[in-house]
Amino acid sequence: MRKILFILLIPFTAFAQQVVITGQVPDSPDSMDVFVYKPIGTYFNSQYKQGVGKVVEHQFKLVVPMTTPGFITIENKYVKSVLFVEPGDYVDIGISREGSQGKKLYKGNNAAGHELFNNDTPLSEDKMAGLMEQVLDTAKTVNGALWGMRNNLSELKSPLLVYLRKGDISVGFYENMVTTLESRLLYNFLNAVGNRLDKPETRKNKTLTEKEMKQLLQDVVDLFDPFDEKYTSSPEASQLVAKKCYLLKKGYLRGPAPMTDFWLHFEEPSRIYAYAPSALLEMNAGNEFMAYLNKRPSDKAKQSALLDYFRYNFPRSAYLPVVEELMTKKR
Repeated sequence: MRKILFILLIPFTAFAQQVVITGQVPDSPDSMDVFVYKPIGTYFNSQYKQGVGKVVEHQFKLVVPMTTPGFITIENKYVKSVLFVEPGDYVDIGISREGSQGKKLYKGNNAAGHELFNNDTPLSEDKMAGLMEQVLDTAKTVNGALWGMRNNLSELKSPLLVYLRKGDISVGFYENMVTTLESRLLYNFLNAVGNRLDKPETRKNKTLTEKEMKQLLQDVVDLFDPFDEKYTSSPEASQLVAKKCYLLKKGYLRGPAPMTDFWLHFEEPSRIYAYAPSALLEMNAGNEFMAYLNKRPSDKAKQSALLDYFRYNFPRSAYLPVVEELMTKKR
């Protein structure tokens, strides 16, 4: 009996270690590639294509090995979806042509949540940017601006909570999407405040002084720190970290001295990450290494030196096989 049970568990376990994504792409010609981007370790990845499928009769199917939950991106010229998936999930992507041109429709696990995050809804990037601009254009005090930001966050969480209570999304999906929502709103808030400090003459609302605007920034990052490692698996991770680094460099925020020496091995644009803490070094350096390889494929000596430096600092990094493969492809 124990042997039979073991045999029965094998296919179930194998299935649970993968995610199946299907889709309909009516505008896509056959044989066109569909790419998937998986996390690198636990970090969100938007640069390294880790799998590929083909469109056949305007449909595709991808079987993605996944041993832990995380965000994946499915993309070709005619479709793009960023999906939080858990091992064993099935997601189907369709496109509606009735009433809402190009609206993506989802079936399968957490379908309601995928629709919220991949369509033009209040949770979309553009809508959040507008919300944070409105908060700062109307705030009369630092506390008023903080309240506006937190109130918007609470309201945006509401539909997710409704779906969770109805059983339309899983607990894991809810928790990770709330973190992602938080990081997306936080980035847009910091960006809006930073822009007003950079160009004070363009501000519509001049009620808050420069000192108060800086205090507002400090209060926000004390509540929601962009360097918190909980954000590293979210799609906004890199730009959120870069935004706080920029604000630190400009002197708008208080912080420790930058880790300048480590970043001397990287190109000048990457050195903004010197203001991030050591806990984020692997993610920042790995992402910047990949970006460098994509931009400078011919500089073999610099590639090799950077690889040696990265391997020395992160000998067990999940980025190592990725950058080694990218270097091989570029040769």
